[in-house]
Amino acid sequence: MIDRQYTIITITFNNADGLRRTLDSVRKLRYRHFELIIIDGNSQDNTLEVLNDYTDIVTRIVSDNDNGIYDAMNKGISLAMGDYVVFMNAGDVFASPATLDEVNALEGDIILGSAMYGGELRHIPSQMSLYDVLSVGINHQSTYYRTEIIKTYPFDTSYIYIADLKSVVEPMAKHSIVPTCTDKILSVCEGNGMSQQHWRETKTERDRIVEEVIAPYYKADYRRMVRIDNSIIDTFAVLSQFRILFPLLRLLAKLARMYNSKIKKIPL
Repeated sequence: MIDRQYTIITITFNNADGLRRTLDSVRKLRYRHFELIIIDGNSQDNTLEVLNDYTDIVTRIVSDNDNGIYDAMNKGISLAMGDYVVFMNAGDVFASPATLDEVNALEGDIILGSAMYGGELRHIPSQMSLYDVLSVGINHQSTYYRTEIIKTYPFDTSYIYIADLKSVVEPMAKHSIVPTCTDKILSVCEGNGMSQQHWRETKTERDRIVEEVIAPYYKADYRRMVRIDNSIIDTFAVLSQFRILFPLLRLLAKLARMYNSKIKKIPL
C-alpha cells in the first residue's frame, strides 16, 4: 500500500466548539501522513486560542476575511501539498480513526464515500454515473480529490450552494473521470447545511450545472433518461432510493397498457 500524503482543509468562522470537535477527530487518525490547513474567516471568538491546543497536528493557519465558504476553500486548495485533498470543516468529523487508512486502500482521481449527515445515512452506491452524481449529489466531507484535479477545477465561487457538486461533475463531464465509490461511512456531519436550507436555490444551481457543463448531446439524453423536468429532480432522487418499487411500477404500467388496449381505449 502506498503511503500517500493527504491535505485536510478545515474552514471555520466563529465556531470554536465545532472546530475543537473536528481537530479532536483529526488527532485520533491512525494514518499520520497528512497536513492540516486551517482557513479561518477572521473569527472573533476564541478560535485562535483553540488552535493553540493543536499545534502538534496543524500545519498552517490562515486567518483573514474571505468572500464566502467556497472562496475560503479555494484558499486552502492553493496551499495544498498532499496527493489528495479532503475538506473537513469545523463541526464535521472523520467517521473513525481508521478513515484515512480506508481511503488509502482505494485508487481513483475522485473518491466518493458515504456520510452520516444530521443523524441520517447518506449512502453512496458502489458505482456512480454522471447522472447519479447530478441527481443524488455528493458529501464533500466524504469526497477525496486528487490534488491536481481540484487545483484544475477549484470551486466556482459564482455558485453559492453546490460549487462542490460542480467540482465533481465538471472533471467527469470534461475528462471522463469515473469516481471510485465506497459505501463506507467516511464522515459524520452536523447537517442543516446551506444546500439543505435553500433547496429551491440548489435546484436552480443544479440546472445551471447541467446547462454549463454537460455537452448538448448528453444533456438531451440526460433529460430523456430521467423523463422528468429538472425542476423536480430531487423528488426523483428520493424515489430512486426505493429500488424495489421500480419493478412493481413497470408491472402496473404494463397491466394498464393491456387493460387500455383491450377495454377502455383511454389515452396513456
